Amino acid sequence: MAKDKRYTTIKNLISGGYIKSFEEIFDTLPKSVLYKDLGMNSARFAKLLRHPDLFILKDVFRIATLIGVDEKAILDLVFLSHMSRKKPR
Repeated sequence: MAKDKRYTTIKNLISGGYIKSFEEIFDTLPKSVLYKDLGMNSARFAKLLRHPDLFILKDVFRIATLIGVDEKAILDLVFLSHMSRKKPR
């Protein structure tokens, strides 16, 4: 199966600093494409998006591989998503 061309677009946007949050990836790439390429079902992926702290590193690294960027770049985006959803004490 051929890799979706939108992954290259996302790679360029991340590398250029235009994507600042994990959710912005889905402005270009439909969620369904990503969760199918990861081999997840839609319910689990939706739960991970609502609760980014539940992502396991394996999934984050697979997303980075699909996009073609450094693992730390995606890890940072997921971390920022987690921090923005975290309730202040």
